[in-house]
Amino acid sequence: MIRFVSFTLKTVLKDRLFLLISSLILVYAFIPIFSYFSMRQLQEISITMSITLNSFILLVLSIFGGVYTIWRDIERKYTFTLLSLPVKRSSYVVGRFTGFAVIMLMITTIDFLLGIVAIKISASFYKSSLPIVWFNIFCAYYFSLLKYILILAFGFLFASFSTSFFTPIFSTILMYLAGNSIQGVYDYILKSSSDVSSLVKTTIKFIYYILPNFSAFDFTANAAYALHISQKSLLITLVYFAIYFAIIMTLAIMIFSKRDLT
Repeated sequence: MIRFVSFTLKTVLKDRLFLLISSLILVYAFIPIFSYFSMRQLQEISITMSITLNSFILLVLSIFGGVYTIWRDIERKYTFTLLSLPVKRSSYVVGRFTGFAVIMLMITTIDFLLGIVAIKISASFYKSSLPIVWFNIFCAYYFSLLKYILILAFGFLFASFSTSFFTPIFSTILMYLAGNSIQGVYDYILKSSSDVSSLVKTTIKFIYYILPNFSAFDFTANAAYALHISQKSLLITLVYFAIYFAIIMTLAIMIFSKRDLT
């Protein structure tokens, strides 16, 4: 498995697509300038923009990078060569996934450090009444990383059985959109007690428990407005991630292990 992790790191770091996506990090240099136009909320806006920029970079990496990795290996017959060696297919999937997850961790850490600089510069322009809670900002960055690792896992799952490049791409995008909106739909249905039929409510509740709830990983508002984050909510989110991640990766490995690659 280690050889696939190392192989992924070497190939991704030389890939033009990765270098193009990573160049978005340069936008951090402009965050203090953009936040300056917000009048008296420079600190809050710079925190929100820093976290949002990191999320956007991870989103592009997880959707296109992860799926592209598997598809390219199969299309160019890399998998045929790699799997002719005495290694298990599960090692290939886990190794490739781990390599890409390490890349995303590195990007998040660089973004976090650049975000600290951007936020401090923005906050120095106008003193906010709210304190900067670095723990909240740290949670916002790294729980966002967990969210996109989960999306990356969905990309590997869809790529494990698809023969097309676009099917796993669009399936992963749909899962991302559904996972971000399901909490809002669920809350709306619960409040609309008389306007919605019981059948629709039951269906929405069933979908709610099946789809991933990505809003649970969003601590942007807590970071920007110094709102308290309870240890219980962090622990529940971590357990939720671990269970969901284990299920998705197990399915991806099982399906890829039985796939005909010849």
